[in-house]
Amino acid sequence: MPRARREPTLKAKLAATLRELFQIPHEHAKLMSDDQIISLVQFHHIEYHATDGSDEHWNLDPMLIAPHKERTAKIDVPQIAKTKRITAAQAEFRRTMLTPRADRPPKQSRWASRPFQKRIKS
Repeated sequence: MPRARREPTLKAKLAATLRELFQIPHEHAKLMSDDQIISLVQFHHIEYHATDGSDEHWNLDPMLIAPHKERTAKIDVPQIAKTKRITAAQAEFRRTMLTPRADRPPKQSRWASRPFQKRIKS
């Protein structure tokens, strides 16, 4: 009686999927273990953790390590920093607007005060 064929492990399925997705040549893939193929990939968060992104499958995008590092440095970190700056500025604005006008400190003009030119009597 033939032996029942085992189902491939989840790790083997993930490695096969990543191998196909990133088009790793068959000759190279045969020399690599499942863990080695998986180690070539990092998972990019589509919605950032800084803005309450989750670790669910729909929020993860597999990327090779080098492009992931480049994207993180050039796009993600500046975008997260800008979001934090804007959020802080909006919170300050809301705090100011919710304070009654009588309780606010007087607003300073950006223009220096200067007297009008005196008329010269002739």
